[in-house]
Amino acid sequence: MKYKFIIFIKLSLKIILYFFSSYKRYANLIIIIFKLKPKIILEIGVYKGARSIEMIQAAKLFNNNVKYYGFDLFEDFFKKKNILKNEFSKKPENLNFIKNKLNKFCDVKLYKGYTKKTLPVFLRKKIKPDLVFIDGGHSVKTIKSDWNFIRKIIHNKTIVIFDDYYSNANNIVNKFGCNKIINNLGTNYKYSILPLTDEILFGGKKILLNFAKVSNIVKT
Repeated sequence: MKYKFIIFIKLSLKIILYFFSSYKRYANLIIIIFKLKPKIILEIGVYKGARSIEMIQAAKLFNNNVKYYGFDLFEDFFKKKNILKNEFSKKPENLNFIKNKLNKFCDVKLYKGYTKKTLPVFLRKKIKPDLVFIDGGHSVKTIKSDWNFIRKIIHNKTIVIFDDYYSNANNIVNKFGCNKIINNLGTNYKYSILPLTDEILFGGKKILLNFAKVSNIVKT
């Protein structure tokens, strides 16, 4: 109990620090986990594992047996041509490095490769995550593909968080970001654009970005 109290204080301080950083929107992840108390977490776009650790630690405050599934290209990123240009992505760490890093917090399962190939493999396991964080490739095509797979395995209380909802970038939303997916979810899903806005530079212009939360899934 003392250990969990320390972790709770550290994560609460992390939320405050996010408020004064250039990555304010990430505070939403910890806050949502405090409310949702997920047992199964799925993350697309592990990158360096920092957010992964925060999510796992927050979830373990409420459940000792947390399951984490992470998807990324890992070292295969460097074998793909033009991926930075096509996906507006960051260079991830290699799989073994991330696995050793995250296994200190819980038993993790990592999938390496394009999600159009790895997610169908995962779907066959019929595991239903409580929380999904989609922050892998940033092209509309890739995000739409990720969502089309993920929506097949979410349950009625699953929350799906999309990164990169652009508030003032009509010139790029046809190619990048989750705007087109969120704005065309259909009537079976409810969504909200979460508070805490960050800024990035794209083509010399400041772009505002937020998280989008999809919840209250209604099965028909």
